[in-house]
Amino acid sequence: MSDDHDIGGGVTIRMDEDGGGLVWRHPGCRAWMTLRFKPDPKSTGHVLVAPWPNLTIEGSLLCPAGCGKHGFIRASRWVEA
Repeated sequence: MSDDHDIGGGVTIRMDEDGGGLVWRHPGCRAWMTLRFKPDPKSTGHVLVAPWPNLTIEGSLLCPAGCGKHGFIRASRWVEA
C-alpha cells in the first residue's frame, strides 16, 4: 500500500513500500512525518499490532512540529488522544 489514505481527524498516511513503517501528516503541519516499527534499527518505538486494512499501531503519534496534534491509529482510523 503506497497510496495516500485519509484515516480521519485530518490525518493522512502512506505506508512505506517495505511495510516497516509509514509517513503521516495533517493539515496543520503539511510536512510528512516518519514512523518506523520495531524491530527496525530506525524504529520510532512504535509497534505494528495489525496491518492494513485494520491498521493498528501501539504507541501514540505526536506531531514533531510542535503543534500539539496527538492521537492513535486504531482499526485504520485516527483517534484523538
